[in-house]
Amino acid sequence: MTEARTRFTILTADRLLDGSDVAARSPAALLFEDGRIARIGAPADIHAPAGTEARRFDYGDATILPGLVDAHTHLVAPGDGTLGDDIAREDDDLLLLRAAKNARTLLHSGVTTLRENGAKGKVAFSLREGIRRELAPGPRMVICGRPIAMTGGHMGYFGSEADGEDAVRAEVRKLLKEGADYIKISATGGSTRSSNPNRASYTVAELVAITDEARRHDKLTAAHCTSAQGVQNCLDAGVDMIIHCIFNEPDGSYRYRPELVERLVAARAWVNPTLYVQKAGIDRQREVREAQGRLTPELSAELDLARRALDVKVAAVGRMIEAGVRMTAGSDSPWGWYAPGEFVHEIDMLAQAGLSYGDAIVAGTAGAADSIGVGHVAGRLAPDRPADVLVVRGDPTREITALWKVLDVFQAGRRIERHVA
Repeated sequence: MTEARTRFTILTADRLLDGSDVAARSPAALLFEDGRIARIGAPADIHAPAGTEARRFDYGDATILPGLVDAHTHLVAPGDGTLGDDIAREDDDLLLLRAAKNARTLLHSGVTTLRENGAKGKVAFSLREGIRRELAPGPRMVICGRPIAMTGGHMGYFGSEADGEDAVRAEVRKLLKEGADYIKISATGGSTRSSNPNRASYTVAELVAITDEARRHDKLTAAHCTSAQGVQNCLDAGVDMIIHCIFNEPDGSYRYRPELVERLVAARAWVNPTLYVQKAGIDRQREVREAQGRLTPELSAELDLARRALDVKVAAVGRMIEAGVRMTAGSDSPWGWYAPGEFVHEIDMLAQAGLSYGDAIVAGTAGAADSIGVGHVAGRLAPDRPADVLVVRGDPTREITALWKVLDVFQAGRRIERHVA
């Protein structure tokens, strides 16, 4: 739930991060008026207009920062290891209820904007509209509706399979007619049982048809890519964001591709590496199987192999960061074993890969907002912008895990009533 919005609200804390890469303002105060940011400054300089009263929140040793922006979610998933193939068999009404529950969980954790990367049927459209009408609490949603996939391709089970240049172009038009904010492409296989994650799904000509049609309508594109050929094809077609960005060969081996990294930099493409979803799968499978007494030597060896592959990927992301690739934070939760409401893990993993704490926070606020096309309304604190605000105990630029210590979340100036155990 959210509290009723009062006209003026003042927040004070020892520091404020505005979502940019500038140093924190310390100490700091923030004034809301009618759900928007009116002023930012030193506490002594921030007051409600003469003759009015303001509700005050004085946090002390805390940090005020923009509401987090998660650039990659799948709200229909439970986060318990259930495969997408099995999720797609569930009734849409149950998926909508789960998605609404997950949206509330994300909001309570500090995520005030998200990009939904694919749901079944019209579930994402319904949830976005329900949140807009205040029928359910949740972050601002940027949605693709459903990913466009080849027949039998990754996430094709959600309802947007298309093959050939004419068909994929028509599918873009269909999704935009339904209200999609951007176009998601399954450019390679993935965890879908009938797909191969190490091979490209679409030809360059098919991808060009998708990106061309999206641009005709001023829409961004993003592509799931877990093979080097898929990344290359998407760069050839001018895709705006490469998701996962894994340089696997058709035989499943990995080879870092500096020439593709150079192209990513030159194209100013965004990369959403989704690091923690893999770590969650490793750690939680081991935890669950050990608790059940079912951790076999074979599974243990498989998880050890996955851990080594993750280490390689983290190192590769570090090299991409050094090369100047633009990184955005998107969790991919609650897909696989990645539980909802734990976006901070992905921000932390980007820091482990090589971003400073400050830059990792930007990747989960202003950077993420820019990467999904909502930088004008989300991810930054500045006058005349929506008052979407997160307050955490401590200083996350010194210890990134402070982002877990949520004190308050404000959405359009309203304080969210969070249920904290």
